[in-house]
Amino acid sequence: MKIIISGIFILSILCVSLLYADYDSMKKDLEEYTPQKSFAIIAEPGVQEAKTFPGNAPIVAEIKTLKKGYEKEISNPNSRLIEIGVDEKILKRLSGISSDQDALIKHIEQKIRLNEIRVIAVLRNPAIQAAQKKVMAEIQSFDQVMNLDSTLKQYASFTKPINNKVGPLKGKDSIKMNYPFPGLSALKGRIVQSQVAMLMEKMKIINKQVIRDVEKAYWDFIFVVKSTKITTETIDAFERLGGVATSLYKSGKTSFQDVIKINIKIEELKEDLVTLKAKKKNIEIRILELLNLPANIRLGKAIVAQQPPKTPRAEALFSLAREHRQELKAIRFQISKLESMVEMSESMIEAPLTLGFSTSENDIVNTTGTDAPNEAFATKTMAAMKNNTPAKPLYGLDEPWLAQTRQNLSSLRQTLLTQENATTRMVRNAWFKTDKNRREFSLYQNRILPLAKSALDVSTKEYEAGSIPFSQAIDSYTYWLKVKLTIAKKQADLGTSFAELENIVGKQL
Repeated sequence: MKIIISGIFILSILCVSLLYADYDSMKKDLEEYTPQKSFAIIAEPGVQEAKTFPGNAPIVAEIKTLKKGYEKEISNPNSRLIEIGVDEKILKRLSGISSDQDALIKHIEQKIRLNEIRVIAVLRNPAIQAAQKKVMAEIQSFDQVMNLDSTLKQYASFTKPINNKVGPLKGKDSIKMNYPFPGLSALKGRIVQSQVAMLMEKMKIINKQVIRDVEKAYWDFIFVVKSTKITTETIDAFERLGGVATSLYKSGKTSFQDVIKINIKIEELKEDLVTLKAKKKNIEIRILELLNLPANIRLGKAIVAQQPPKTPRAEALFSLAREHRQELKAIRFQISKLESMVEMSESMIEAPLTLGFSTSENDIVNTTGTDAPNEAFATKTMAAMKNNTPAKPLYGLDEPWLAQTRQNLSSLRQTLLTQENATTRMVRNAWFKTDKNRREFSLYQNRILPLAKSALDVSTKEYEAGSIPFSQAIDSYTYWLKVKLTIAKKQADLGTSFAELENIVGKQL
């Protein structure tokens, strides 16, 4: 019996020793094992790399495209001039001399044309250039958004391990910064885009206001020139009437008071000429200020611009103004900016829309199963982070800034509604003035002026014949002067009111 037990014990020891020797051999082989090159993370030439999550690359590319588009638009004023109906030939001709002050002075000392001085004002006015520089400064904010992401990527590059067989080849990017779309980078880009677009609209507001001021100064200049001519012609007519009164006085058919009254009227008109000359100089200085030229220049002959053939219906302009008026666009872009700011703030405070179980933080997963140290995807969410810190950086804090921004956003929406309603009223009032000036200009020029001229001719002949008193004759001359000045005034008012109507609508009519 003892022999049998001893034999079994010896056999057991031999089996265990054999098994142990095999385990050491396998362990040694495992330690000395080196994987083939095809298993290395660095891909060999011709081996396609695995596709990775694009991250912010598409967003940054879109931001760069937006920046280039704004830079191209701001550096080329031709598009803004074409919008107001400037002929391309005139634009090409004046663009060459706009920067040459001597050539420009020589040009405007010859003739003044409305379509030319509008182009010169847009190209040279300091207020427009200041607004343009402000937009160009704001465009640089796009670089701040892109540079921030570039800095984070540069920082991530320092986390690359030296041995590419251990750990990832690239430093990981936080999925929370990129998903869900559009992500924080897109929100930052949208905020900058709204700010730049708002400043672009404000620049266009200054642009159209300068054009409106140029047109108003131009039509005032036309009125003064025509008033000077009409007053000079009236003085000549009164001098002829004075010659008739002197002849009648010498013949004893009238009193010397007629001659005195005519001389008084002539002196009054001569004084009006002095006033008109001084007023003309004031308007010249105003035009030169808008053109950014020295004030000691004498403007050339003014060429009267053609009036628009007709005024559009007021009802057709209401919707057009709400769509194109730059003041409304600026408010809308400001609203878009605050909406993006609120959305970004809420992403830092409020819980996300999903639990995040389907997102991975780009960590390498070496093992799976119940014994794996790390799960490939999250399996639970925590109410707080380590050391009981909140899951969101600003969670649980009072939110006065966010509440203030929301109130400002609500206020802007009400402001937009108020301005839209006011735009309808402003369009209606501007249309009424334009239509009224057009009707009155046509009335005085086409119907009243011929009648006043006929009355003047008849009164002159009857006074020479002695059939009417002097008071009726001088009334005919005075009324003829009034009609001529009214026509000149209505023509200038029509041009000014139509420019104001286009300024309110925000578009050439």
